[in-house]
Amino acid sequence: MIPKYIVFNTNKKPAEVVATGNDLYELLSAYHGKAYQIMKVKSLSDREEW
Repeated sequence: MIPKYIVFNTNKKPAEVVATGNDLYELLSAYHGKAYQIMKVKSLSDREEW
């Protein structure tokens, strides 16, 4: 099953995935600050055409 959210550590080059999960509030409490970026996962059918 695909997680709803992915957490990236933006201090690493290239950015490194540090966590995944479905509970946004849990991820926000564990990974907060400028070093982390939480992105919502979209399915291929939900994405815009390029």
